[in-house]
Amino acid sequence: MVLKAQSPQPQNDTIKNLKVNVLPVVFYLPETGLGYGVLGLSTFRMPGEEVTTRPSSVQLGLTFTTKKQFLLFVPYELYFDEEKWRLRGELGYYKYFYNYFGRGINSDAENEETYTADFPRFRLAAYREILPRFSIGLGYEFDGYHVLEPEPGGLLDNSNEIGKEGGTISNIGLLALYDTRDNIFFPTKGWYLEGSFYKGATWLGADFGYTKFEFDARYFKKIKEKQVLAANLFFGTRSNNTPFQDLNYLGTKRTRGFDNRRFLDNTELSLTTEYRFPIWKRFNGAFFGSASTVSPSIGDVFSTTYRGAVGGGLRYVINKEEGTRLRVDYGHSGQGGQFYFTINEAF
Repeated sequence: MVLKAQSPQPQNDTIKNLKVNVLPVVFYLPETGLGYGVLGLSTFRMPGEEVTTRPSSVQLGLTFTTKKQFLLFVPYELYFDEEKWRLRGELGYYKYFYNYFGRGINSDAENEETYTADFPRFRLAAYREILPRFSIGLGYEFDGYHVLEPEPGGLLDNSNEIGKEGGTISNIGLLALYDTRDNIFFPTKGWYLEGSFYKGATWLGADFGYTKFEFDARYFKKIKEKQVLAANLFFGTRSNNTPFQDLNYLGTKRTRGFDNRRFLDNTELSLTTEYRFPIWKRFNGAFFGSASTVSPSIGDVFSTTYRGAVGGGLRYVINKEEGTRLRVDYGHSGQGGQFYFTINEAF
């Protein structure tokens, strides 16, 4: 379903080019039972912004399951003052199950167990452009893990993991961003380089005083008409006193093809490449491959085992003007395979 509200002569004090897309979601997993909900995306331009600037966007994910689990997440990215200001983050509430296999790239799949977490989430990153396409900013992260239920007597319950009894993550951070992409939803050329450093803020209610650093590098190049090569290099590391909920792990959108949180540890290094191509009218396709690892420390990341994954998928363009699309992917690794159904590209 697509709703469109656009005035022929938009005023500077009103939202412009508002488009809303809403889709039903139905799935079944043994851990959740039947799940159902909605997935939505709205794109628009803030009051005073020209139609030639990048669009702001707000997504919505709302899911219920027959086993009384609940997901609500609202990621957002807003642009102001001719793109000189950018706000990005998420509002959410999660009552859901998560996997735990133990730590390390060689953790045993037979150790798999699940735990239930119940927590609100808030993310906010505010960037100000100080040079063309280069911005600096401040960030804040909050997760309130007040209810955490590991399997009694299980691997997690008997571990020394920090945060296994719950607690509050409350981090403040410094951010730097260089972004020359031609489109934020479907880039065909340009760079996206972001570095961030976060530290637990006990004066803001944090129960964990850890630090973390991340560097996210993406490159996009058009090779033929509507054909794009994309690459994503990610490096992230945490201090030893990090709660296990916020450790680096494989199974994200960067590393499709692994069970969520299949391999988890302090440090991650991953490289994903993707070939994106048109198929027919609004339908597009992609093939991707990745190599990635996690390790206890930065030094170990260059000498440890790397895990590979490959896959492909379909995209359906729901908004030709902005480039927004639905994405269905299947990724396969030595650990098995996973399907992904969501909005917009993985990176």
